[in-house]
Amino acid sequence: MIRQLRKRHLQIWTAWAVLLPVGIITAYTSITKPAVGQLLQPAVVLPLPIEINKIEKGNYTVMLRSNVEGSQLQLEWVNKNILTVPTATIYQSVTDDITKGKLIGRIEARGTYRFTVDTGFLENNNKLLVYDFIRKHIVDSIKF
Repeated sequence: MIRQLRKRHLQIWTAWAVLLPVGIITAYTSITKPAVGQLLQPAVVLPLPIEINKIEKGNYTVMLRSNVEGSQLQLEWVNKNILTVPTATIYQSVTDDITKGKLIGRIEARGTYRFTVDTGFLENNNKLLVYDFIRKHIVDSIKF
């Protein structure tokens, strides 16, 4: 090896000796911590005491609940079986057009889901639309 090549070789190995540990430390510190124990579902909400209306369907039960004063309304959705539509969302709407409706929440597996709804839910002739947003069609319509 000639002198100029030995000098270049020493410079490259010195740069590697400095840059490699700096790169490893930078990569290790930039790793974000995983979210442990955080659920995507909202926290469990206790049911309101007064049951205003109840609709029984084959696979689910829908109840509209209220507090004693009537100032709060709650929609309680109980899935008896696993849904055949894994991407079901519930909309509150006057028509069958979900773009004009209001998103209430998402239902998934077997279990109980509770959602807060507006106090004017019963006054506006609203209905619930169960919508599959992957296939883009209304699965069911429930009128209270």
